[in-house]
Amino acid sequence: MKTNVREYTSLEIIERVEKLPTFKGWAVGKYTFWVRSNEDQFNKFDDKAYNFEVMAEGKRPVFHSLNSGTTNAGAAGLKDYKKYNTLGCAILKADTMVYGSHTYGVSKGKVAYRQAKPWPFFRDGNKNNKSEEIGKEYNEIIHAHQHRAGVASQNIDNWSVACLVRNVEQEFEDWLTWMHKLPVNTAILKEW
Repeated sequence: MKTNVREYTSLEIIERVEKLPTFKGWAVGKYTFWVRSNEDQFNKFDDKAYNFEVMAEGKRPVFHSLNSGTTNAGAAGLKDYKKYNTLGCAILKADTMVYGSHTYGVSKGKVAYRQAKPWPFFRDGNKNNKSEEIGKEYNEIIHAHQHRAGVASQNIDNWSVACLVRNVEQEFEDWLTWMHKLPVNTAILKEW
């Protein structure tokens, strides 16, 4: 499924991650690097998830797959955030790497990768149809899980209120198989 973010090479993603202030080296394990679209189309899946694996300590990761999805909240969160938090909709901070960020589990009765470590985030309450990193920064576990939307969802709606969501069911199922219930290290990168 097409998204607005251009496709980056594996090396471009790796070098960008290595420049993050939160990058502390390559440990053996699975990694997902989300690229957040600068366009930030309201309520649309316009981001990409690059999946990598580090096979040996200190070695750079090897590319596995590319998925479409979102790192932003949909209309439900941005327009009706008071259902979730009166301060505004949670927007996960980009250009951040969290090691062991999510672990295999269940959310709302479905298989998901549940947020296991605090992630810095902001509260956006201006209802201007954009997911913005504005105001006070928080850093806690807010159940910003990694999960799927529908079979091939176009609109975010309430699929994400802060979650990292793949919008193609088969891509998510393939990712789950590859993950083999191991923890995942995650970064969100601003498009560059």
